Amino acid sequence: MMRSSRPRIVAQAGFTLLEVLLVAGLIAVIGGITIGVTDAFIRTAKSDSSVSAALMAIDTARDRAVAERRNIELNFVLPDRIQLIRQEIDAAGSVVGTTMIDEYRLENGMQIYKFPSAGDTPDAFGATSATTFTGTEPVMFTSDGSLVDANGDVVNGTLFFGIPGQQTSARAITVFGITGFTRTWKWSGTTWQE
Repeated sequence: MMRSSRPRIVAQAGFTLLEVLLVAGLIAVIGGITIGVTDAFIRTAKSDSSVSAALMAIDTARDRAVAERRNIELNFVLPDRIQLIRQEIDAAGSVVGTTMIDEYRLENGMQIYKFPSAGDTPDAFGATSATTFTGTEPVMFTSDGSLVDANGDVVNGTLFFGIPGQQTSARAITVFGITGFTRTWKWSGTTWQE
């Protein structure tokens, strides 16, 4: 048999330098996009989480007022706390004192805060301050689930929230006094969205 002196070419599996560079470039672009999206998503989730805590405080106050047949006052302690205070009554029905029954603290830097450029919500209950109610504060839920002011008149109101300096964190909760029904709002940069 005769053997050729020419070297034999054997196919080898692998990637070319161009293919490796293309894949590395795609990974870098997708990673950059993901980091930007993730950061915005995390900020939004933190803002939504804090407003959920405030909404829980309001719902708990209403539910306890109905269940315990007592007025439950909402006390807003700036910058970031909501206290629930039960009015204690005697046998004659007169208020003889109060008891703080719970306190909710907003997290992630969120505060009871009104951005000047974010106007009123579409419910239009007013936007004069971070805690805007149509009557005289303090406001409280009654045993029938309605929200009333210090004079016993049914009131509507809006609570505004945000992280100062981060307008995209702006959130709001509106409370319909007659039913205690609540709605949450998110500031899009130009309008409030439910």
